[in-house]
Amino acid sequence: MAARRGKMDCRDRAKQFMPFDALKGLREALAEKEHILEERRILSEDQEEELDRKLHELHPGDLAEIEYYQEEERLHLEGRVRKIDTAQRRLWIEDLEIPLGDLQSVNRVEDWLSP
Repeated sequence: MAARRGKMDCRDRAKQFMPFDALKGLREALAEKEHILEERRILSEDQEEELDRKLHELHPGDLAEIEYYQEEERLHLEGRVRKIDTAQRRLWIEDLEIPLGDLQSVNRVEDWLSP
């Protein structure tokens, strides 16, 4: 007569189905490859005027959505405008300082928390 195995504890049984990360750092390397590098797009004169108009409509405390370049990577960010300095050509959103020349688009986001 064959010996009967006892029941395995649920936690021990679940461990056998946990993912095994045989290649340490593989997930991080794959995530890094997801960042798309592209050549910086040059804005047309009309696009630059539209961007300038939208920047002048922004005020500290506004919620804004921007698209900008950081080196060769185009990024999207949504956050509160802290400061706009047109003389130094800088925009601060949250704790991030962005040169105005790196901006591709700016949109004020309607914020239900604002008065």
